[in-house]
Amino acid sequence: MGEQLKNKAIRLGIAGALTVLSLTALSLSGLAVPAQADELMHAIPPAPADPCGPVADSVRFCTAPDGHPYPVTVSGAVVPGKNGTPGIGGALQVGSTLTVVDGTWDPTDATLTHQWLRNDVPDPGATGPTYLLTTADLDKGIRVKTTATAPGYATATLQSAKTAPVTNAGGAVPSLVAESVSFATPSTNPDMPGVLVYGGGIFKGAPDVHRQYQWLRDGAPIPGATAQMFDTTGWGPTGLLSVRVTGHAPGFNPATGTSKAENVSNYNPTPATVVTGGTGLGDVLTGADDVPWSFRPFEHHFTWLRDGVAISGATGLTYTVTAADQGHTLVLRTDELGYDGTHPYSNRVAVPAAAGVELKQLTNVTKPVVTGTAVTGSVMKVTAGTWSVAADKLTVTYDWVVPGREKPVSGATFTPDQPQVGTTLTVLVTASAPGYTTAWVKVTAPKPVTVRESTRAISGTLTVGSKVTLTPDPWYDRAGITSDVMWLRDGVQIAGAYGWSYVLTKADAGTKLSVNVNPTATGGRYQTLNASARVAGLPLTSATPTIAGTVKAGNVLTVKRGTWTWGTAFTYRWLRNGVPISGAWYSTYKVRTADKGTKLTVRVTGSRFGYTTVSRTSGARIAS
Repeated sequence: MGEQLKNKAIRLGIAGALTVLSLTALSLSGLAVPAQADELMHAIPPAPADPCGPVADSVRFCTAPDGHPYPVTVSGAVVPGKNGTPGIGGALQVGSTLTVVDGTWDPTDATLTHQWLRNDVPDPGATGPTYLLTTADLDKGIRVKTTATAPGYATATLQSAKTAPVTNAGGAVPSLVAESVSFATPSTNPDMPGVLVYGGGIFKGAPDVHRQYQWLRDGAPIPGATAQMFDTTGWGPTGLLSVRVTGHAPGFNPATGTSKAENVSNYNPTPATVVTGGTGLGDVLTGADDVPWSFRPFEHHFTWLRDGVAISGATGLTYTVTAADQGHTLVLRTDELGYDGTHPYSNRVAVPAAAGVELKQLTNVTKPVVTGTAVTGSVMKVTAGTWSVAADKLTVTYDWVVPGREKPVSGATFTPDQPQVGTTLTVLVTASAPGYTTAWVKVTAPKPVTVRESTRAISGTLTVGSKVTLTPDPWYDRAGITSDVMWLRDGVQIAGAYGWSYVLTKADAGTKLSVNVNPTATGGRYQTLNASARVAGLPLTSATPTIAGTVKAGNVLTVKRGTWTWGTAFTYRWLRNGVPISGAWYSTYKVRTADKGTKLTVRVTGSRFGYTTVSRTSGARIAS
């Protein structure tokens, strides 16, 4: 396992990340724990346990509200979030002390060390969270590097931006101004109920402000609660919560603002149905029928789940613990959906493994396989593989780790979309069986996701006056995907031509038609479609010309065009034995000595705007 852990990397924790933040997170932002911390620990309940287990081979298991364990991958690279890079606060004057403002890291118990730099040259011995400016720093920019280390993780280093040059002491130091520090808002992640997120705050005076957070209960700092997110789960129904935010910026004095205090009961969710009872073999669990009316506008039913999977026949408010439940998690689900489309779940009940019985090791025998084409819009599947327990005794779940998604996507199939283009999908296949430890295996798709080629084309007759249309593409034109369509003539936009169809005008005659399709929602791809031929004009009425006059040297011949479409413009070309005669471009021609004994003809070309150009050649006359 030690060799596997070497491949993991420390990362910055960000709001909405897959990992669930806990209140046991250590303060990594430089805020000091108050002297009365011991008293506060007695006054404030202990932090609830992290619903996610330890990291193993870049994966750790979390427990969803329905009781099923789902794996979460730990990124192999540093992931900076908002204000993720270190920040610097304090006056940029000789004699002032600068302070580093670090973000929150994952894992939360990472050890942080610092190195201060003067014009990008390390200052020996300047390795603390603060830095005293001296005359050596005068007229130089200051930067700080933060290095995070933790057992089993690759070391990660980030550095701040360089400050403006340090000046002499004595000048007035501006202060940041804190305005509109808002209270946190509940997280929308369904696997993180009760988690609050700092709602934001305006700090005027500097363009680059780094923030430190401190959550308060009844006005007292909660030890360790210094991340941007805060989990209210397990903190009881009483008490007032608020968040204190301090803004830091280089060259400024800090400013602090505190949000309005709110009752923890407003945000600390309680189970829709409370399950009570013993967890030993044969004990009876009972669910209280106290689902809020808003969750059950009609008759409601209940289902007991084991690790998120429905237990056959267990549909009452009571349930007797069986041997199959030992070592697993039970949850009671209300099957009438709430108005928000979610199932109300009870509290999770962890049934301990049988006393004196050691769970057997479940192992993967044949690795699962990802099948299907890694193309947007195509369904990809993953097999269960084979395990050391018969398939009929296994419960297998699938979690696709999808770039662009906040949490894994459950199910044996997944259809990639535009955000996954260029990435290689990974599936975590988890297997469990009574009497065995839960095991998982990671499977990677053989190829990165590519963009599906569109089947859309320009259809219709390419003739002036005809309507041409873009043929539909079921995938690109699916629900929720809209597109901007723009028609072009020889690559130049046609004014006002934006629809899915277009009627060809006289101006299109002889040109190459194309159309740009630009999707305005995720899932499509910008396309340029070209017509296969040039646009034909309207038919031009024409006639075969004749030559009038005596074809003899010195005489003038005249073209008789015949009847053509009104408004046609003409050009002429006289020919000798089928070869153009130099300078003979007019409707008349004076026969030359060189023409004697040859065949003279004339080619008339008629053209009109919006019509097809036509050339007709007269019959031959022999010159004498």
